[in-house]
Amino acid sequence: MKKVFFTLAFASLAFLAQAQENKAASTPQAGSAPKMFRPNQEWNYAQAYRSGNLLYISGTVASGPMDKAIDQVYRTLQMTLKQYNLDFTHVVKENLYTTNMEETSKHHLVRKKFYGTHTPAATWVQVVRLLEPNTVLEVELIAEIKKTE
Repeated sequence: MKKVFFTLAFASLAFLAQAQENKAASTPQAGSAPKMFRPNQEWNYAQAYRSGNLLYISGTVASGPMDKAIDQVYRTLQMTLKQYNLDFTHVVKENLYTTNMEETSKHHLVRKKFYGTHTPAATWVQVVRLLEPNTVLEVELIAEIKKTE
């Protein structure tokens, strides 16, 4: 379990760098991923994977002050959703891992601006640390792709 968790956090860091290089990507088909979300061969890992009508988005991480980290993580998740023509209203489940629950809770309005009035199922957990010692937040999502999309 610990190895999988660290793998997700590490691959998320690689995704952030990759996202800056790959601004344009085509809409992916079921089971495939655009260039921006290609699997990391070393870790056998993909940033996002579509299976049927569900999109699984792997953990996305950030460091720095919590309000800035929250904004950075959700902007990156927004980019991932957009690659599949989705937005936060499609999110059905969110898992959030933080190294400081008080700071995360204090800045919940930063997160709320991405969801608006939409309220997915969510689990928030405080952890001792994430893969990189300075990482303060990791968020993973599951989004539903409606049949008309």
